[in-house]
Amino acid sequence: MEYSIKKICEYEGSTLLGMNGGQPESPDGKLIVYAKKPDITETVKQETQIWVCDRDTLANHRYITTVRCGNHNGPSATFVDNEHIVFRDSSRKLSSFQILNVYTGKTLYGPIFAKESHCAENGYYPFSISEAFLGKNPAYPQLDTCGIYLLNLKNGQIRRVADKETVYNMVVNAGCVPDEHTTSMSHVQLNPSATRVMMRLSVANCPIFGALGCIDIETGSTHVIPDKPVHQLWYDDDTYMATRQYHNGERIEMETSRIQRFSVDGECLETLGGIGNHIDGSPDRQWFVGDRAYPDYPADIFLYRRGQVEPAATFGGQNFQDCIWKLKVHPNPTFSRDGKRIYFNHPVSETRTEACFVEMEELLAGK
Repeated sequence: MEYSIKKICEYEGSTLLGMNGGQPESPDGKLIVYAKKPDITETVKQETQIWVCDRDTLANHRYITTVRCGNHNGPSATFVDNEHIVFRDSSRKLSSFQILNVYTGKTLYGPIFAKESHCAENGYYPFSISEAFLGKNPAYPQLDTCGIYLLNLKNGQIRRVADKETVYNMVVNAGCVPDEHTTSMSHVQLNPSATRVMMRLSVANCPIFGALGCIDIETGSTHVIPDKPVHQLWYDDDTYMATRQYHNGERIEMETSRIQRFSVDGECLETLGGIGNHIDGSPDRQWFVGDRAYPDYPADIFLYRRGQVEPAATFGGQNFQDCIWKLKVHPNPTFSRDGKRIYFNHPVSETRTEACFVEMEELLAGK
């Protein structure tokens, strides 16, 4: 049995999905959110539309709103509950995010000028404020200092869980050297119970991979991994899954990369899969997926059984280097909430890409 790559919609332009691990499905499994972009080579207007459709039938496509964004992760649209999505926009050369009802089209919260995160967890959406965003949120005066904040999705209350001093201290105490970008934190993510938050940190002594920080929201304890593994996601409440990469002095090696599990202090606990870059794990953590998004290689996507470094299946395989690197369309494979699908960005030419998925059953039956 051969597997088939299924497009989410027919469209003459490009369609995009967001970050790896950023869930495109609604929690009840009824809807998919994706983006349409008329021209991914256009760098000025960057007009992008956000749409939803039925998950099972791929029918009933509905336009939601229009934003401006680049191709890398698109508008990072994900569901925060069955009715609301969060997505990023750009205006005044600043990134912002909004939470909007997909049935009424009304904005629930935002826009908030900040650095968005991967997704909501346990009723909270995390985000970060750096110097560039200070003074840009008059409707949210509590965003008055650099740090990490949580938005309560039920009542709209915002709480700061880390400030600039906390971040600097955790970096210095770990033996890292802060630089001018240290407080411009990215990839902020809550663990499933929303008791810990992690973030990517720029530090002077880790110029290639940066550092990975973690703060226990309840106790205030901090953890830092210098020269971190990349494209990290929470594996569970206490550990990460990420790709360990090595730099040989000239390039990051594709061949030696491995999908692994780590403690918050950087100890490798187990190898989960083989070659990867952007990664995700199935909800039951028995399957792992990673793309070969490395320059000069076809961007194959590999599916691994837990603990195996040889793939159980390979799909994608697009080799449009300009689309992947110059236009920054990365595959970003992501499991569906039930673990039966893998969503990904699939370039079909050097100037066009499609939001697609494959069915796990088909992939494994074809082997």
